[in-house]
Amino acid sequence: MLADDLKAMCEIYRTYYEKYFSSEKIVTTPEQEEQHDNEQEEENEVEHEEEGEKEMHMTVKEMIDRIKSYIASRGFTYTSSLIENFYLSLKSKPFVILAGTSGTGKTRLVKLFAEAIGADYKLVSVRPGWSDGSDLFGHNDLNGNFIEGPICSAFDAAKRDPQKPVFLCLDEMNLARVEYYLSDFLSVIESREKSADGKITTDAIAQYKEGIPDNLYIIGTVNMDETTFPFSKKVLDRANTIEFSYVDLLPQFDMIDPEAEPLQLPNSFLRTEYLVLARDCEAEKDFVIKVCDELQQLNEILRKANAHVGYRVRDEIVFYMLNNLKAENLLIYEQALDNEIMQKILPRIQGSAAAVKDMLAELFKFCMGDYSGLDIESGSVGQQMQDLADSAKYPESTKKIGYMMTRYEEDGFTSYWL
Repeated sequence: MLADDLKAMCEIYRTYYEKYFSSEKIVTTPEQEEQHDNEQEEENEVEHEEEGEKEMHMTVKEMIDRIKSYIASRGFTYTSSLIENFYLSLKSKPFVILAGTSGTGKTRLVKLFAEAIGADYKLVSVRPGWSDGSDLFGHNDLNGNFIEGPICSAFDAAKRDPQKPVFLCLDEMNLARVEYYLSDFLSVIESREKSADGKITTDAIAQYKEGIPDNLYIIGTVNMDETTFPFSKKVLDRANTIEFSYVDLLPQFDMIDPEAEPLQLPNSFLRTEYLVLARDCEAEKDFVIKVCDELQQLNEILRKANAHVGYRVRDEIVFYMLNNLKAENLLIYEQALDNEIMQKILPRIQGSAAAVKDMLAELFKFCMGDYSGLDIESGSVGQQMQDLADSAKYPESTKKIGYMMTRYEEDGFTSYWL
């Protein structure tokens, strides 16, 4: 019995020694651990750059076609040019809102697009009780220890491999008031600047004490119904709002390529070149003036109902158009600007005043291409607008304006969110 006890004790001591005193175990200081983490980040960055170089010899259009093939191979098809629009929106600013009826594939688009380019994907389900940034970014407990929020893992993943895009999907983001729980992010994202090495940096977020990594892309999905909150202009001004209004229920079996493989694209595929209009767009100033001239005409119409936009919206529309130009016109000029009117201008419009009706009529004429045949005093003006939309210069915006006018005629009130 004594021999067995001694043998058991020796085994315990041997295990303890191997665990804590073996020469194979490396004891590191915090400084050494930080150096190791930095070296690991550099290795990840080099590895992802090498993988991405194999793909970046393709044109943007070829890469978009590959992304479409991959998404279709997973059994999902989206309306024409939606993938191009989503890409250009992300490229222009790393904050995009996908709006539409429940079940139209908004969340799935984010996941599949991330998979298709080799990006990391994180999903956070927004809770109705969120009221400030601590619900998302974290907070200090009673002992002063920082308790990480659900967004922190996405920030950490982005920092570990700066060359790999990270998609953070805020699912049903308007179950709580976005301008409350996302206020720090909305403010900090406006501080983006280019560093000497070409990376995009921001001010630090208060709770997280670090800036937003330039390879982090936040996409919110929203349903507009009685259980959700509307968006303030503070939110709408900072995002492209892409509406999912139509779903083709017929499966496209002939479009499925079972051998479609995801790409491995570096962050440069999505990182913008444009942050400051006057500084970054000198080479394309004639094109910028062309876009701004149309925006000036739009803004004069919006001003009549106090719905005009400022420099932030102007800049982001111009950057979207420039990114489209840079990608060898993924979309024709009119289609790209049509998207931006839908995504940056029309979501701001709501109200019951007579000035809103007059403004919608003027916007319709602009989007038609200076149309003069509309009689605003006749009945069913909204339906007239919808019937003429296919021949418009900006057809999608024209159609939406028609829907908004119809609602005004029926309810005495209208908004973008039907």
